[in-house]
Parts: sequence; structure tokens; C-alpha cells
Amino acid sequence: MENGVEFINQSERLIHSQNRVAQQKRNASPEDFEARLQELHDRLEDLNADSTLVSFDGRLHVFDAVLDLRVKVEAVRWMLRVAKHLAEPARQPVLTTIGNSLDQLERAFEASIHDELAEASIHI
Repeated sequence: MENGVEFINQSERLIHSQNRVAQQKRNASPEDFEARLQELHDRLEDLNADSTLVSFDGRLHVFDAVLDLRVKVEAVRWMLRVAKHLAEPARQPVLTTIGNSLDQLERAFEASIHDELAEASIHI
């Protein structure tokens, strides 16, 4: 029975942690987003990756994952610039979108780093 109690305590801690993160995201300020965007920008500046050929609609295209991330970071930066000029009823949904976009970009960046390290280890 002791394991069941431990599991419940771990579950409660996880739920409290998730709620705290969700609350922090709701209270995130434009300055917090700017800092996260700048950090992503700086980290992407030092990252280089080979372009790959991908097939869209049966045709081959060159795809550069790092360039794609850089473009998306700049798009979010522009969304933040627009959000700063909005009044409060319209501002909050845009800030929520910016926060979600940043979360996705940070996950994509971490995945690209993981992939690059995996490829480097194969070539060694």
C-alpha cells in the first residue's frame, strides 16, 4: 500500500508543477517573451545544418531546418511587436499564441540539436 501512497504523492506534485507552469505562462509579460526570443535567436545563430531534399506534392525541394526555425523566430518577434500595440481585450489571445509558438519553437530547436548530435556521433 505504501507504493500507492508514493505514487499519489508523485502525481500530486506533477499536477501542482503543471499548474504552476500554466499560471506562469498566463502571467508571462512581453519582456519575458522578448528574452526567450532573443535566447532562441542567439542559439540559432551558432547552429548550422545541412539542407536536405524533401518531397512536396511529388516535387523535390531543398529544406533547411535551421533557416526554417530562424524565419519562425522572426515571425513570432513580429507578432510580439504587434501585440504591444493592441488594447487588452485583443492583446491576451495574441500573447497566448506567442507563448504557444515559443514553446513549439523551443521544442523544435531541442529536437534539431538532438538530431545534429546523433548525426555527429554516427560520423565519428
